[in-house]
Amino acid sequence: MSEHDAVSEQQALNESLFKKPNFWVLHIGGWLFYYLVLLFDNLFLFGSYNYFGIRIAYILIPITLMGMALTIPLRYLFRHCWGLKPALLGMLILGVSVFLSVLWTVPKNLLLLYAKGDDLFALGQSPGFEWVHLFMMVSTSFFIIMVWCSLYFGINYHFRLVDAQVQRYQAARLSHLAQIRMLRYQINPHFLFNSLNAVSTLVMRDDKQRCNRMLSQLSTFLRFSLDSDPEKKIRLYEEVQALMLYLDIEKTRFGERLEVKIHIQPEAENALVPSLLLQPLVENSIKHAIAKMSRGGKITVKSWLEEHYLRIQVQDNGPMTDLALIRREGVGLQNITERLKVLYQDKQQIRLYLVEPSGLGVDIIIPYEES
Repeated sequence: MSEHDAVSEQQALNESLFKKPNFWVLHIGGWLFYYLVLLFDNLFLFGSYNYFGIRIAYILIPITLMGMALTIPLRYLFRHCWGLKPALLGMLILGVSVFLSVLWTVPKNLLLLYAKGDDLFALGQSPGFEWVHLFMMVSTSFFIIMVWCSLYFGINYHFRLVDAQVQRYQAARLSHLAQIRMLRYQINPHFLFNSLNAVSTLVMRDDKQRCNRMLSQLSTFLRFSLDSDPEKKIRLYEEVQALMLYLDIEKTRFGERLEVKIHIQPEAENALVPSLLLQPLVENSIKHAIAKMSRGGKITVKSWLEEHYLRIQVQDNGPMTDLALIRREGVGLQNITERLKVLYQDKQQIRLYLVEPSGLGVDIIIPYEES
């Protein structure tokens, strides 16, 4: 599986986890749970107070359906109340809950009286009956309605917060990718300028053979550079192959003045690295060291594993160098530093150091990742 496919799969998983559940599934499921709890209470916990016996299972069905129907309009009412101040919204929820509690309690108690066998048309004449009995259990109904309102606002506020976080994450990710692309594509014009300048020199010298060879090598390297995805990491041995394409061009320029040695630990060859990581480092050595030497220029590239990290070193044997000047003027080094910060945050390290008896070294440590 490619890195892009893995990212897409992870995004799909995140979207499925953070997707807001369907209202009707939650609404019906919640009232079904209410029905089952009441049924369990009446049959098992408070069975001695259950006047209806097993018939309560049928009586609770219309009671539950009434509560389910009464709370449906709340969804459409609350949709238009998100902008209210908290105090006003709280008063609205309380008022609506009290009103619906009364509307639900009266028919619920009438249904219970009817199930007992009482004559609903003669309730006023029944001994001991008071009309306030119809409004008993309002507090219980009020509690159930308040629970529904609390769940409605709690779930919606939660997923609104999740949506905002996802949007911030997507914005940060797009910014992250744009920064990677900008830093990655910054390499090509910088290298292209140097290479075309060398081709121009060969043309002025009327060295057609070397000029043609260099143009062919340049086109091969640029094709690789443009075809590679700046967001994608590649295996270290592929990065070394790309570096050799670049070095073929530079060897055409410098001939025997340039010697390159590459030592890659076999276990490190499959480690993932940002594409075109080595080329700017070697280019920096050529620019600040090899180009200033009449002969004997040497660049060494090493890489090995240290615990869970990949270590890469690029060294040259150029004349003593001002480290402050290199840090300030080295476009390639600045580019690499920024790319590593974007990709690995504080889990990376890049260090410049002087090599004895002469030369400059760059030491990079990044987390070990394998394809």
